[in-house]
Amino acid sequence: MELREEIHALAVAFRRHHEEILAELRLLREELERERRARFWERGLLALALVAALVGWVRP
Repeated sequence: MELREEIHALAVAFRRHHEEILAELRLLREELERERRARFWERGLLALALVAALVGWVRP
């Protein structure tokens, strides 16, 4: 019975560790997605500023 209990304890520990790893990966994916969105908006605003500067330069 002792061996069976140890195997069960190992299985439970492995499952918990696996769930923790998956949760960490989920958080990292969410952080990456937030950074992608932020970069997208930064690039869009930069492009808008560039267009505004070019329009101002062409039509003084």
